[in-house]
Amino acid sequence: MSDPADDDGRVPQEQGRADQEARKADARSGSWEIREPRPGDPESFARLHARVWRETYRGIMSDEVVDALDPEQFRPLWEQVATAYAEDRVADDGRGFLVALVEDEPAGFCMHGPSRDEDPPVPHQVWSLNVAPEHQGTGLAQELLRRALGEQAAYLWVAQGNHRAVRFYEQQGFALDGAQNLDGHEGVVELRMVRPS
Repeated sequence: MSDPADDDGRVPQEQGRADQEARKADARSGSWEIREPRPGDPESFARLHARVWRETYRGIMSDEVVDALDPEQFRPLWEQVATAYAEDRVADDGRGFLVALVEDEPAGFCMHGPSRDEDPPVPHQVWSLNVAPEHQGTGLAQELLRRALGEQAAYLWVAQGNHRAVRFYEQQGFALDGAQNLDGHEGVVELRMVRPS
């Protein structure tokens, strides 16, 4: 059987697209697993976290900052979260962390909880919702958000220029309310989106 990679080790573009479409079809069929973090998760989810940020923020943050994003930056967060769940020490303040896997491979995650801002429009905030590019458009992000929030009111911050994310959140009932955060990551302007109850 021949190797699907080109001479330089790359998968031909047609094969890559076919693989991506197959993964999306699997995800649409509900073959994902959504659960709380576990002790074995930090390494793989730190890698996913860095990869999603590199791909999402290219063109929004400077190339220098994006190129420097590394799993090591995210590993302490994931270790802390996984340990808190393993030891039943997650604060009882409405916060929650969900991870998603497709065929045992990390595919996305959602972190949410009480507002981190002084004057929030509603008490609950989506801190982070990230899905691997190959699983975007499959319904996985919607399912993570649904399981995290149910129907409750919430708000979030999205990077200005991340038009795909804005469209996605609008489809989930969020709307831009005109508020901006100028102190975002590496000078990124963040726009606030709110979903009423």
